[in-house]
Amino acid sequence: MQQILATIDSFHDFIARHPLAVIHVMRDNCSVCHAVLPQIADVVKDFPNVPLGIVNQSELEEIAGELSIFTVPVDLIYLDGKEMHRQGRFIDMQQFEHQLNLMYQSLDS
Repeated sequence: MQQILATIDSFHDFIARHPLAVIHVMRDNCSVCHAVLPQIADVVKDFPNVPLGIVNQSELEEIAGELSIFTVPVDLIYLDGKEMHRQGRFIDMQQFEHQLNLMYQSLDS
């Protein structure tokens, strides 16, 4: 499940509503951001009930200050409303999937 998050409030609501959530922050003219998005979506689809929130920093500039983002893309994993993992600029998909898997398993225990 993917959802576009267009406001700071929708971002906060999204991470509060889902015990485990992934956020992808991108910009319009970032080719790496657009290349990483389908890869992140492909990883997330293997985890039932883990939603993917997409924030376009070009349309929501204040997300940079809210999340202390200095470069894009940034991919984040939130567990119980807290940021637990962050990768920026160069995304290691294996590491990202490993971290997501650990947190997903912790939900069951």
